[in-house]
Amino acid sequence: DQVGKVAAGYIYYVSLKGVTGAANLDTKAVASIIPQIRAASEVPIAVGFGIRDAQSAVAVGQTADAVVIGSRIVQLLEETPSSQRVQSLENFLKDIRKALDQ
Repeated sequence: DQVGKVAAGYIYYVSLKGVTGAANLDTKAVASIIPQIRAASEVPIAVGFGIRDAQSAVAVGQTADAVVIGSRIVQLLEETPSSQRVQSLENFLKDIRKALDQ
């Protein structure tokens, strides 16, 4: 409640315990907590940690105002040859955006 009263901009909700990019995201747990955060604050809620693909982005995006993907993008860039990074990242983000817009 205290954070909700002083929050400005947005609230960043870390959706799982552990390291960023972990693959054990429980989207049902996230969906159950978002309403509690909304009840305490009027600012938008961004959710990150464990969002690795279109499916998890859509699941989180159903209740959150923003979806944050960090580690998966870094991993994608690390495993892609430098000459193909821009195209690879563009394709990945287009797939995420398309899924979120459906």
